[in-house]
Amino acid sequence: MLSFDKVTIEAARYNWLGRRRWQPLLRDIDLQLAPGEIVALVGGSGEGKSLLLQSALSLLPGNLRMGGTISLDGAPLCDESRARLRGHTLCHVPQGVSALNPLLTVERQLGRAARLCGQSGSREQLSRQLLRYQLPVQTLTHYPRQLSGGMAKRILACAAALSGARYILADEITAWLDEPLACQLLTQLRELAREGSGILWVTHDLALAARFADRIVALHQGRVSDSLSCQQLRAGQGSETLRAHWQALPEFHSLFAKPEVC
Repeated sequence: MLSFDKVTIEAARYNWLGRRRWQPLLRDIDLQLAPGEIVALVGGSGEGKSLLLQSALSLLPGNLRMGGTISLDGAPLCDESRARLRGHTLCHVPQGVSALNPLLTVERQLGRAARLCGQSGSREQLSRQLLRYQLPVQTLTHYPRQLSGGMAKRILACAAALSGARYILADEITAWLDEPLACQLLTQLRELAREGSGILWVTHDLALAARFADRIVALHQGRVSDSLSCQQLRAGQGSETLRAHWQALPEFHSLFAKPEVC
């Protein structure tokens, strides 16, 4: 179990005299992620969803500080412990595709991800992984500049799958993907969850979250406003803000209801 207990993130603010004060961005965040579970973290832009993922990986910028406790299987993790767990126990799928090294081919980048967790990283293994994500084998010879945004996102997802991580922290993994590719990628994440990985998925797409997540956690004004199952969301439960967002979606409004295709 990966647990966030009373996690607070504050940003340093300076006045013209150089005096520093700390302004809270997130307050008292309680969140649990179990193995085999997909939790969708939703909320408006600027709510701090990505910062919460970065705190779990000890990747917060220097002008931010974290309070509270992040624990793995009941054992609190310090900054150094969380840094050591990156890449194998905790795997990050970043929002920006600039995370790919522009000087390395896809084959070298995926091979490194596989070898970090004790796998061979052979060309055959990498080719099979690309085919699972509907990417041609020739993509292994490409550099990041030769990839579309959607292809780069799927390469990052491939790296996460190869890592064999117990927990995958995915930040806007479906951004820049059309619906069929987004559904295909989330289906792959669902397979990883069935194999035992816990997935914390940051998204703005409440409709996709309701299809693929087991549980939805919403942030509003720096706090957790909702933590509920998709069934509860569909039944009209949740805060007023979350219900308003849900009712605004044509995909699930009674006037536009249609069978799901994903």
